[in-house]
Amino acid sequence: MSERHLFSSDEIINALLRCGFDLARKSKKNHQTLTRRRPDGRHDVAVVPIGEKEVPKGTFESILEQVNLNYDDFLVCAKVKRKGRKRRK
Repeated sequence: MSERHLFSSDEIINALLRCGFDLARKSKKNHQTLTRRRPDGRHDVAVVPIGEKEVPKGTFESILEQVNLNYDDFLVCAKVKRKGRKRRK
């Protein structure tokens, strides 16, 4: 399993905004809530801590689980290229 990149709070929030989330409200000064409506009418809700230089791995995985995104889809929204072997043309 490859090592995952650690993201800051701002990077996570910006990536979720690119994935179609909207800022909902700020709760208790240190968390930001984001929401996105699904095609079936339900909502995905993410709660992201504010002001973290590196969000812990477990917290990050919990955020991905809350919003029903896998790591690869998140990287696309975050505009981060996956590290790996170079492909031949």
